[in-house]
Amino acid sequence: MTAENSSSIKRNPHRVSNSNPRLSRQLATPQRGLMGMGPADYESELRDVLGMATRGDGGLLQVVGGPGVGKTSLLGSLKERAVESGAVCLTASGFADEVAIPFNVVEQLIRSSGSLSALDVVARWRTAGERYCEDEHGILRNLVREISDILHGIAGGRQLIIAVDDAEHADYPSLMCLMHIARHACGTRTLVAVTCGQPHQPCSRFLSFQNLYKIEIEALPESEVGHLLQRQSDAGLADRIRTSAHRVSGGNPRLVKALLRDHRKAAADAAERDITVGTEFQESYRRCLLRHQALLRVAQALAVLDPYGSPRRVAELLECDEERVTRAIGILGSAGLLDAGRFRHPAARAVALEELTAEDRSRLSAKAAALLYHDGADPSAVAEFLVAAGGTPDQKGVTVLWRAALKNMDDGRIEEAIACLRLAARADLGRWEHLDIHLTLIGALWSSNPAAAEPELDRLMGEVRTGSPSDIPQRYLCILLFLVLWFGRSGDSEEVFAWLSGSSDAEKPSDPAAVRVTRQWVTFLKPALIPDFPGKAGPDAEFNGLWAANLEHGLHFSVDELGMEIGYPQAPGPAGDFPADTMHLVSPSHHFWFAYAYACRIVWALVARGETDTADRLCEALFAAADRLNMKVPCAVAQAMRAYIRYRHGDFTSAIDLAGTALRSLPPRGWGVTIGLPLSVLVAANTAIGRLEEAQRYLRYWVPKEMFDSVVGLEYLRARGHYCLATNRPYAALNDFVLGGKLLEKWPVEFGDLAPWRIDAAEAYLSVQEPADAKRLALEELSLSPDRPLGVRGRALRVLAMAEDPDKRRLLLYQSAKCLRDHGDRFELARTLTELSHDFLSTGETQQARTAWHEVQKLMDECGISVRREDPRGLLVSGAGTPPAAGPSQETERTGDGDGDAGTPPGDPGTPAGAAEQPVLSEAEWRVATLAASGMTNRQVAKSLYITVSTVEQHLTRVYRKLSVGNRQDLSHRLWLLIGATGQSSCRASGSAR
Repeated sequence: MTAENSSSIKRNPHRVSNSNPRLSRQLATPQRGLMGMGPADYESELRDVLGMATRGDGGLLQVVGGPGVGKTSLLGSLKERAVESGAVCLTASGFADEVAIPFNVVEQLIRSSGSLSALDVVARWRTAGERYCEDEHGILRNLVREISDILHGIAGGRQLIIAVDDAEHADYPSLMCLMHIARHACGTRTLVAVTCGQPHQPCSRFLSFQNLYKIEIEALPESEVGHLLQRQSDAGLADRIRTSAHRVSGGNPRLVKALLRDHRKAAADAAERDITVGTEFQESYRRCLLRHQALLRVAQALAVLDPYGSPRRVAELLECDEERVTRAIGILGSAGLLDAGRFRHPAARAVALEELTAEDRSRLSAKAAALLYHDGADPSAVAEFLVAAGGTPDQKGVTVLWRAALKNMDDGRIEEAIACLRLAARADLGRWEHLDIHLTLIGALWSSNPAAAEPELDRLMGEVRTGSPSDIPQRYLCILLFLVLWFGRSGDSEEVFAWLSGSSDAEKPSDPAAVRVTRQWVTFLKPALIPDFPGKAGPDAEFNGLWAANLEHGLHFSVDELGMEIGYPQAPGPAGDFPADTMHLVSPSHHFWFAYAYACRIVWALVARGETDTADRLCEALFAAADRLNMKVPCAVAQAMRAYIRYRHGDFTSAIDLAGTALRSLPPRGWGVTIGLPLSVLVAANTAIGRLEEAQRYLRYWVPKEMFDSVVGLEYLRARGHYCLATNRPYAALNDFVLGGKLLEKWPVEFGDLAPWRIDAAEAYLSVQEPADAKRLALEELSLSPDRPLGVRGRALRVLAMAEDPDKRRLLLYQSAKCLRDHGDRFELARTLTELSHDFLSTGETQQARTAWHEVQKLMDECGISVRREDPRGLLVSGAGTPPAAGPSQETERTGDGDGDAGTPPGDPGTPAGAAEQPVLSEAEWRVATLAASGMTNRQVAKSLYITVSTVEQHLTRVYRKLSVGNRQDLSHRLWLLIGATGQSSCRASGSAR
């Protein structure tokens, strides 16, 4: 006996008249728990049955239980006991696909005896049996008696045991033989033992027999599952996984052991408490079902219906009796294969579905859809079965699919909505209804994966061209224009724009809300179209903090209410203005589309005005609303906009994280022309913190050329230009900055602070020693508008200061610092303070220089830049802050030792403590050194300090020797490191210095 037989055995007496008193007493014995026990524990039970048969109390032993609980193994144990006692045991099995073969089970019984001489009559029985059916009892009775005599003759006077597994699948003539032998077994030494998986109608006739032994085998409880696992493995593992193993297997011994094999194959963590479900479990589950076709069909119907399954619906689906389905579900439940009519694990349902052919599954799904529709089920449930069926829907089906798609989109189930719309688009529809469904499908695909929407967009454009584009409603054309602009399809965008311009006739119904929102998208995706765009632009006053606050509040509502937040009612016009089959376009599912587009426009307007805090909060609300609806593209765009805002604040670490997450969330092609938004942030932020290789990696990304017709193209040019400055390619940077300026001059849109190209170009001019051009551009930027955002004015003032004479520089730097401090731009403020600190050093004001530099360190740390490991002056030079320090003008200045390592000067943080003392400079030496490091010649330094050139040379000689440098560029580097590392001036009292 195997442990698979370790199941709960209940012996239920069936009392009839004239029953054997001894047998009744035996069956009335209180139930003994045999769950999880070995063969020795119930060997006595089987011996009792065999003993009674040996003493002339023959009869029928019926073993009832669900698939996989151990009926077959129990029958095998009975055979072993019978052989040991010297009895003749004949065995056979019923098979569902052989139930039509007459005397099939009888033939198996004779073959198992080895008495081949009796097989010559099987052919005659079968030939005769094929003419008989259940209605011809009299004719069949004679054959049954003859067969009974032959089987008893095989026993030769010894005890006869006839064991038949799965008797409910026995052919009718064989079953009649078994019943005849069992009915006349009383008072003989004959025992008929059969196993039944369900109360089959012929098997139920056994209940009327006098000498009936009935054993019901049930699944194991959780405690006995633990005992079974412990025998198959170890106590620790059994204790950990027994709960999950019982939950998945339902206590079915065969499934428990299969789960244990899966768990061992997976080599799960020793502390893992969830059982592993794998191929072993699936194959065992499949074998349990395949042996019982009636149960398999019920399980398949339940798998198709899944959460909507019930005995009534399964019966209607299979076109059979509901009571029969109820019994089958009960048997599957008692065997642990189901739990209250539901599959215990998705893998079990998958097995049942795999046994269905594609045709059968489609047929059952179509019937289930019709069944649920007549029951008044939710459209999403009916649509689920229509999609599984896959057939072409009728008009009623299209209505169900459309409603389900809208509901799924509103609930964030985008993939389900796409499946419904794809199926609905296959139906035979009118032109407008087909365009409506097709456009909604493209919108759903765009929100999930724009790359998948482009092929559908090609088909839609073909359909529009073949028809009459002039009578298409404006809202169709507005969404269509946005899509072709997103993908950078220039030819299609011009064509759709022509259609949209022609649709604004006074005789046609218009949609001002859709046109108004689309104008905002066009402003950023292709501003060159704005002059000819139909309709009027909204007043600039509406893009303010109050609108942003209202919209931020509205994004926390359902999509039904979003339209109201942008002044877009649920019914934008009288119903008579719209064809009946275009009323789908006013559905709530479209509100988010328009509200989202409008919110993005407000975000850009706020950023351009410098109201970044408000814009950041609105972006956060946009992301939360899109995430709630599971719209990947709006989520990615919101994250990219937040990254841009964080970059503008100088929070480079957060900007890189947000932009990187956004870029990875969509395939590059799916971004369309907007891929420049996350890329520009990643390039600019990595450049700012000195990760030039990382910035170059993002510059290698492919971008569409149409991107440079959009605002995101401007930001990309700016980021690439600053990267070129950082890598000492100022003319390439200047080319990118000027190109952005030319684009802006062609566009009839004011973008404010989004693209201050003049300041960028001015910094590039400074890097190539062209202060006059830098000054001209800075003054142009400052003169554009007195209420220019503070960030732009602050940068312009700094560039102007660096292009002016030294005596005018400090005041301009003070004004720049004030503007940038009020604006909250930490990185640009740090750049201005660095220049101010340098100006203090040039005049010997070391205390002020030190204070300014300490603030620079703090700001750079907040921006994610490790200042102490960089040359601050060099960092600012690479960012186009000031011209680089000039080299020595006279070879005689290189009078120091010259053999010191300029990369590791004394006092550098990388030098170990005590390795070198801090250099000591006098006040006079400090003043000469700072002026020389700023780029002045010896003569200019002498004139500025009112000393002779010879005195300057003597001071520089001592400075070079003390600092171990050999030229003025190294001198500048060393002075800045000393200030940053020591936090104090290196000069001492003049007496000690001397």
